[in-house]
Amino acid sequence: MKKYKFLFRWLEPLGLALLLISFGWQCMEEHNSQMKAEGYMLETNEKLIAIWNGIYDEALHSERYNGNTMIVVDYDNLNTSVKYWEEVQGNLATIIHQESIFFNMRIFMYIVGSFMIIIAKIPKKELR
Repeated sequence: MKKYKFLFRWLEPLGLALLLISFGWQCMEEHNSQMKAEGYMLETNEKLIAIWNGIYDEALHSERYNGNTMIVVDYDNLNTSVKYWEEVQGNLATIIHQESIFFNMRIFMYIVGSFMIIIAKIPKKELR
């Protein structure tokens, strides 16, 4: 019975430690998932830019483009609004930075809080 008492005294701290480890694992998975999604968006953006450049080049060098703004499509104006991925990321830099700060704060609070609970739950030798 004494051996089970020792085991039960350590179940809560070990369980809390596992929760902390699983939180770290979740953070890594979310980060990898976000990086994968951004990779897909970057690839899509590059393909769209290539398509747009082809259309723009074809329009400029065709008979239908005479240097004036067309009623249907203003290629010059549209071309100035085309943004490369780096530009989009630059425009979102403040939001990305805030997101990073909030994520790091959440991790810090979770880790510190978990360690506080774990340390408080570690069995102490009973004084007799």
